[in-house]
Amino acid sequence: MFLPSTNWHLKENTRDHHTSKFSSKELIVRRGQAFVVTFSGIEQPEQNLTFIAETGPKPSKQAKTQATFGISSTVSKENWSAVLQSTSSNSASIAISSPANAVIGRYKLSVQSTSSGSSSPATLGTFVLLFNPWSSGDDVFMSNKAECEEYVLEEFGIIFSGNTHHINSFGWNFGQFQGDILNICLSMLDRSLNYRQDPATDVSHRNDPKYLGRVLSAMVNGNDDQGVVLGNWSGNYEGGKSPSSWTGSGEILQNWKKSGFKPVRYGQCWVFAAVLTTVLRCLGIPTRTITNFSSAHDADGNLRVDEFYDASGNHLERGADSVWNFHVWNESWFSRSDLGPSYSGWQILDATPQEESGGIYQCGPASRNAIKEGDVELDYDCPFVFAEVNADRMYWNYDPATGKKTLIFSKTTTIGQFISTKAVGRDDRVDVTSDYKYEEGKYNNNTLVL
Repeated sequence: MFLPSTNWHLKENTRDHHTSKFSSKELIVRRGQAFVVTFSGIEQPEQNLTFIAETGPKPSKQAKTQATFGISSTVSKENWSAVLQSTSSNSASIAISSPANAVIGRYKLSVQSTSSGSSSPATLGTFVLLFNPWSSGDDVFMSNKAECEEYVLEEFGIIFSGNTHHINSFGWNFGQFQGDILNICLSMLDRSLNYRQDPATDVSHRNDPKYLGRVLSAMVNGNDDQGVVLGNWSGNYEGGKSPSSWTGSGEILQNWKKSGFKPVRYGQCWVFAAVLTTVLRCLGIPTRTITNFSSAHDADGNLRVDEFYDASGNHLERGADSVWNFHVWNESWFSRSDLGPSYSGWQILDATPQEESGGIYQCGPASRNAIKEGDVELDYDCPFVFAEVNADRMYWNYDPATGKKTLIFSKTTTIGQFISTKAVGRDDRVDVTSDYKYEEGKYNNNTLVL
């Protein structure tokens, strides 16, 4: 009977794959890069081995959730491959490589020996495959290694809050490598609405960071899918914790799991953004938090914020538009093959449940370049994000008797100020406002920005 024993070379593989910070006895590696496995109990290993790597509930070659491959002399960039490193009398060391666009998640690896007389493959074990920002073929490739360290491997961060007159900052423990966090992140994917509706198709799309980013922006809030955090802006936090009392994502994610996956009470924008940072960094997608001061919430999609007053100057509660002192969202780094190379780079994701998109509370990815250039027709949710940083503030006189509204005045420069993120390698604030919009009075594609 063919029963190989497996050495996953955890220390060497995790060092080479930038995964040594995970505290796991299971091998965790990144796609598009070889990892070495040695197994014994094999006769003539170089001649007769076929490997099977598979993930998800219904693995299939068509969906690219199953791969079958034999020993080859060179690594394939397009497919899974196995290259023999060394052999002894009954053991072999094999370098196994996945393509740079492989589906991420937990895989089962099996091997079949055609000379053993047995047709059933023997299971070598499981490993987890993540995105690889260090690999030039990956959609999340980031050429700046210091940025890779900050936006994937850094466990502590600074989040900015306050208002345009006084900017505060506080620390946050993202904790993406803590204990069970990776397993919780993978279980988030398996609890999404997409997975519940069609598990096999959902898993087959997990090679795509824009798909995963959008799914996770929905799963971090608890509104539609029993996601991680329940929002509360009432000031009454009975039955839960005040949003401002959290200091890290680990406790929140662990509480979600311990409760049987019931939303943790309570969060506000920075909590949603911090948890999404943890999950995306854990899976290997470079991610950071962004704070926008004087942030518009355009509820009706007209790219402006409307405020209504009566003849005496009293504010009227009409319309759902509002302006936050500050709002926190995420940027994640990946290419946009669906839009073209000029829209690649930083992509905006927002897990705070503000407006529905596609029938559920999710937002993004919206290309930051598209927001700056005013290309609001592009996927996903560009009009909403554009308004957050660019909406005009319109002040109206409203007569309840006639329903007539008259414009009193407008402000075009107050929304979207001091857009902030943490510096790479330092606890300083970096202002990225000019990456979101042109300076008022400057030109955008030969059009004057007013």
